[in-house]
Amino acid sequence: MPPLSVKDLTMPAAAFTMAIVLTAHVYNSINHARSEANIARDQRLNEVAEKRKERYENALKSINNKEKEKGEIS
Repeated sequence: MPPLSVKDLTMPAAAFTMAIVLTAHVYNSINHARSEANIARDQRLNEVAEKRKERYENALKSINNKEKEKGEIS
């Protein structure tokens, strides 16, 4: 068997390095997508909570107005 040289190890080392870089990129992309999805979900939940709070406040105002009108009529 002939002795190994640097040229014999270049392609396997490049392939191994490429596999590591690709794996790191894939994991990073997945984690980034997850974090973006969490941020978007939190924003939507906050919007829904604000709308509910606003509807609740409007309902209380309308109830109070009806009670005032009822008290004025009686």
